Amino acid sequence: MNEANLAKNISEFRKQKGITQEQMATALNISPQAVSKWETGASVPDTMTLPLIADYFGVGIDSLFYGRYLSANDLYEACYQASHEHSQMSKESYEEALRLFTNAFHGISHGNLRHVPGDCVTHISNENGVALSYGSGYGAVITREFFKKINRNTVSFAENFFSLLAEKNCLLVLLAIISMSDIGFFEMQEKTKIPENELRTTLDFLIQKEIVVEKKVKHKLLGNTYELNEFYHTCLCIIISTAELQRETLVNGIACCMGFGDFPVDFETK
Repeated sequence: MNEANLAKNISEFRKQKGITQEQMATALNISPQAVSKWETGASVPDTMTLPLIADYFGVGIDSLFYGRYLSANDLYEACYQASHEHSQMSKESYEEALRLFTNAFHGISHGNLRHVPGDCVTHISNENGVALSYGSGYGAVITREFFKKINRNTVSFAENFFSLLAEKNCLLVLLAIISMSDIGFFEMQEKTKIPENELRTTLDFLIQKEIVVEKKVKHKLLGNTYELNEFYHTCLCIIISTAELQRETLVNGIACCMGFGDFPVDFETK
């Protein structure tokens, strides 16, 4: 262990953070004297305290000793290993991926969002793109370059789907369908509180438009069940999640606009 480097780096990281030894001591629940001794090299943190210090500064433990951040390849490998520790497509793997994304999202802001509570909506919007994060379950980064992929083909797809969502009861019915596997008519009615005749009309309309698939079941007394056309399922999940995040940004007074000219749609594509 290189105590001289450790002492120097703890001091530099603290000064970069713009805090006093007393403030750091309070955050780590230790005495100011302990911080002073670390920085002078009179003593070193124990192995249980080192991770707490690294986390407090937002660096890896190796940075405390070597005064450097991991390379991009090292970070990629570390992120891969962190998510790879969990079973593929497990709940834990999703949560780990979101945690890693949120840290990267905060990095875009040069650390200005590091101490924002995890369940708060955080949002960046400028000429380089849009980034949204909600610590408990949502993360998205869209670069300005990606907007160039949006063209008339995108519009054709969106018009067909979005126009249906605007029809009375359609969105509510679709959300009920994706909220429950093999949902039946009366289960759907109980969820949506839509009158029986209206619900039947809406379902028939969505089936005709090939947005909803009606499935026959073996036991006739149970009636048919309904599912969303897989072509639209992911799209609806993302749209409604984004809508909810946008609603929260408005409730919390967070502006969300890139400004005119920052949405380079390709209008020439046929």
